[in-house]
Amino acid sequence: MKTISYLPLEFELKRKRMTKTTLKQLTKLSSATISKISKNEEMSLNAIKKIAEVLDCNIENIIQFENINNKEGSN
Repeated sequence: MKTISYLPLEFELKRKRMTKTTLKQLTKLSSATISKISKNEEMSLNAIKKIAEVLDCNIENIIQFENINNKEGSN
């Protein structure tokens, strides 16, 4: 099973010296959507597209998939 990580987005924001507050203002996304970044919660593809447009980058600079260890199968 895989989960979403916004670690690449955190690096991209740092590289561009941009805060999440500035990102929120430029993308016009809600505070609830921006807070999903820190929580690694799923957001809409439209929100990811807006972020990519504002940062002038590709989707792989915003999200990555990480494996979740399945503890049910290990004994």
